[in-house]
Amino acid sequence: MDNKRLFNEIWGSLKLENLGYKILAGAMFLVALSALALSYYAYSINRVPLVIRVNEAGKAQVLKMTAFKHPAGKGEIYYFAKSFLREMVGFNSFTVRTQIARALNKMSPSYAKYINLTIKRTKYIKNAVAADVQFQLTIKKLEIRNQTKHHIVLRAILTVNIIANQTSKIEQTENYMDRIILKRIKRSVNFPFGLEVVNFTETKL
Repeated sequence: MDNKRLFNEIWGSLKLENLGYKILAGAMFLVALSALALSYYAYSINRVPLVIRVNEAGKAQVLKMTAFKHPAGKGEIYYFAKSFLREMVGFNSFTVRTQIARALNKMSPSYAKYINLTIKRTKYIKNAVAADVQFQLTIKKLEIRNQTKHHIVLRAILTVNIIANQTSKIEQTENYMDRIILKRIKRSVNFPFGLEVVNFTETKL
């Protein structure tokens, strides 16, 4: 009787131990599966889309990962220009450094260097931060005025509400006419749209 009881105790202990190993193995499998899924997700969000199409509503869609050769279509041109305007004009005092940096990244290297020197010389960012405001941008009109094989000229009519961060009230409203000249370039990691800004001017209306 004692031997049978001892056998049952040992057998039960082994079954529990075996169950523990199964649970541990299952947990390790889930961890490995999660790590694999996370790795794939990180790859999928960080890989650079080589071909992008944007519809008239401004919605971007990755079509495929091949062919850098297709030139930017009309939807892509408008999407790129609107993004640039929001970064260059529609900033606020808290994010101005990041937004201006993004706008500079959309420019050709030589033009970005020129604009960056101008920004430093005029203390543009320092003054924008000190103003403690946000520029609420509304693009009233954006149109392609001229287009050649290598360049695109766009004109935009903007309304900018200057809002004080402390009160959230509109302090001033201004209207501008902007002109953007884009150059077609080969699509790349840094320029997935195959476009770069080579000139930007703004006139207060």
